[in-house]
Amino acid sequence: MKLRKVIIWSFLSLLTLIIAIAVSLFEFNHTKIAIALVAPLTDVSPTIAVNGNYMVDGAQLYIDQINQAGGINGHKLVLQVYDDHNDPQIAGKIAHEIVSSKALAVIGHYSSNASLVAGKIYQAYGIPAVTGSATADEVTKWNPYYFRTTLINSQQGMFMANYIYQIVKRSRISIIYSPDSYGLTLAKDFETAFIELGGEIVNRWTLEEETDRASIVQNLVSLKKRGEDPGAIFMAAGLDASASLIAKMRLYNLDYAIFGGDNLGDVSLARRFANTPEERDKPGFFTNNIYALTPIVFDISGETGQEFRNMFEERFGQPPGTRAASYYDAAHAIVAALEESLNNEEQLLQKAVTQQNWGKARYLVKKALANLQPIDTAIQTLAEDKYFNNKGDIYAPLVIVRYYRGLQVAAFTQLQAIPNEKMIDNLEEKLQLENIIKFGSEYMMKTDIVYTGIDINRVTNLNEKTSTYLIDFYLWFLYENNNFKPEEIEFSNFGVERLDSGEKLTLEEPIEKATLQKGVNYQLYRVQADFKEEFNFRDYPFDRQTLAIRFRHSNLTRDKLIYAVDYIGIREITTPAILTKWNRGKVFAEITAWIVKKVSFYPDIIINQSTLGDHRFIERDSEIQYSRFNAVIEVERDLVSFTIKELLPLVFFVVIAYLLLFLPFEQVSVEAVSGLLLAVVFYHLSLIEKLPDGIGYVVALDYAFYILYALLGLELFLVTVGYSQWLANSQIEIRQLMNFGRFVFPLLLFVSFALLYWQYFYRS
Repeated sequence: MKLRKVIIWSFLSLLTLIIAIAVSLFEFNHTKIAIALVAPLTDVSPTIAVNGNYMVDGAQLYIDQINQAGGINGHKLVLQVYDDHNDPQIAGKIAHEIVSSKALAVIGHYSSNASLVAGKIYQAYGIPAVTGSATADEVTKWNPYYFRTTLINSQQGMFMANYIYQIVKRSRISIIYSPDSYGLTLAKDFETAFIELGGEIVNRWTLEEETDRASIVQNLVSLKKRGEDPGAIFMAAGLDASASLIAKMRLYNLDYAIFGGDNLGDVSLARRFANTPEERDKPGFFTNNIYALTPIVFDISGETGQEFRNMFEERFGQPPGTRAASYYDAAHAIVAALEESLNNEEQLLQKAVTQQNWGKARYLVKKALANLQPIDTAIQTLAEDKYFNNKGDIYAPLVIVRYYRGLQVAAFTQLQAIPNEKMIDNLEEKLQLENIIKFGSEYMMKTDIVYTGIDINRVTNLNEKTSTYLIDFYLWFLYENNNFKPEEIEFSNFGVERLDSGEKLTLEEPIEKATLQKGVNYQLYRVQADFKEEFNFRDYPFDRQTLAIRFRHSNLTRDKLIYAVDYIGIREITTPAILTKWNRGKVFAEITAWIVKKVSFYPDIIINQSTLGDHRFIERDSEIQYSRFNAVIEVERDLVSFTIKELLPLVFFVVIAYLLLFLPFEQVSVEAVSGLLLAVVFYHLSLIEKLPDGIGYVVALDYAFYILYALLGLELFLVTVGYSQWLANSQIEIRQLMNFGRFVFPLLLFVSFALLYWQYFYRS
């Protein structure tokens, strides 16, 4: 009877444990939180519709990530999409619909005009909004409920004026602008800055109607026939109007350099012309010689930006534009504010949502947005603390992009802000050499972009003991400034033996060297060397490891050099496309125990915290930063192969241990169970021996053996107790004891491995 009670209580305890695990795996029906998104989707031009879809896709991508991870405190998020047709009047009507809904925040609108109209309603009814495309300063300047995750016009106008005058060396300019809030403010800010620099405004043309486009083209044709120079052309107009004018200009063989703000900096401009006969015959026919501003260009974006780009392309089948990234960031900011409020100790937002007090809930979200710090963004900046300022704007970097063969790439010369002029040695000399230029009262450093590509031929000799691997690859560089010398780069993770000896991997003579169009230098190398990454075996054998090639320039710091990914040269940039290529080339043919899960190329920043004895860095409380290029391969252990090769004996041990419980009791001995336990211990040690020496942490495989130790310990206990009953000639008690073991053994095994599965598979 006692044994029967033990069995019943054991069963109930295990059942309770299983229910607790099941409850943790399944979610309760929490209140869903709605976020409104307003975008131009229909009754607009194809170019505007592309951007509208980018807005929805970028925001939805982030919302889906949050929902797949369980939501916020169990609350799932719902994105309610509205279409304002890019019409300010319709935008106002939709704004009234939104304030009457259950939405706690708004993402949008696309244009500054629509945002200004809707913003008055959002402010009056107290609902926060975040735009990723409306750049007119007035959208956020006087509205505490409107925030922005992109550039602002005053920022763009001054920057582009300085770039054209001081970097491109053009002192004459013609301005083309649209008479709306975007065009008027951008043109005014640009003109003011350009004239202050000493530049001359040759022409001012308004671009609104089709007749304006024809008139502008006619004027430019007349100037060209007379041999007069209109200077560079600065466009401060809507995307549709600008694209139509550009098409007419190029068809009339007007190949003047065109500069613009963020409207020209979105990839939808080039896609508008992608299927035209001119573009098919000569890629870049319409867009070559166009320069624009953008907060992000993916070839110089860091790991976060590259991950977003690849994730977006894998899901939607095309690379993202600026709008997709800025609206991904807008969704991220709102979700971060919701999370901050829901996790607040006072639980004010939780109570407001439960009570459906939407007015109070919206105010709490707005308050959290205003105080949010830091804000992680796909559009990466150098700012350590990213937050909305008192005008609702977040610091967004200003990147000059150029169009090349119909694609958007970073210009070879960029400008980076210098936060403290005291950090500059020989300031006057550098100003004269134009390594540094002055923007009003601020200083900016000229930074060279070096396009970099890696093509991997073979990966071999993956050694888990030393965390090393051998890679054979091609490496190439494209650059304009001759200050960059490829032979001076340092591979920071050159193999372990070389690291210990201090030996460095240096590039020999290039296998190909050429000067391409417009002074672009090209150098190609072939490298075969062993590299090292610190492997982490905590999840062994469910582990993922990183194989990487990392390098930086030994002398040029990040303010002078930034690496960019040569997407055009690499071609295949998403993981599925790269793996297809690698399968054809049998890149991983010799490494059969691992499966490639992810491949990425990206630049990042490596910081030298040491002053290296330079007292200038001590006095300025600063650090040395380098741009580093990374080619990273994430591999996952082939669990099927590992199980067949290594874990089958473990399965046999479990089966044998369980079958022992079905033998006649007199044939089961303490020695047999102890011998099996000893065999398991030795096998455990033999598997761990394959890992690097000195690992002081418990790996996942250890837990599997601990489970088997516990089961064998239970069996040993049952056998020991059973012998005492056998000596007392109590056959009934022995039979009950063995039945208990036969029941509890698989139950404990199931629960234990369910916990392992939850820890290493379900949670990941």
